[in-house]
Amino acid sequence: MLNYLFSKDKNSGRLMKILKRKNKIYNTERFGQPEIRVYHKKGYGKKSPRYLLKCGCCNEKLEIYYDKLGLEINGVNGSIEDWKEILLPLLHIEP
Repeated sequence: MLNYLFSKDKNSGRLMKILKRKNKIYNTERFGQPEIRVYHKKGYGKKSPRYLLKCGCCNEKLEIYYDKLGLEINGVNGSIEDWKEILLPLLHIEP
C-alpha cells in the first residue's frame, strides 16, 4: 500500500502529493528486487525542494530538485516538458 503526505508548495501555492515509504534497506517485498528508498526535503530560501532517491541495496543516490519551471536531476537542468520527452518512453508511457 502506498502512503502519501500532502504538502503545500510555497512557490506555486498548489497542494503536492509526496510519496512516503518505509525506506528499509534491501526491501524486496513488493517488486522482487530492492525497492528504491525515497526521501523528500522542503525548499527554503533560494534552495528548491528536492527528492533524494537511494538504491535499495547500497548507498548510490540521485537528487532531483524541482520548481514550477523545471527539474534538475543530478545537476542536469531541463524544462519539465523536456524531461517528460526523455523519461516517459523509458517507463513505457506515451507522452
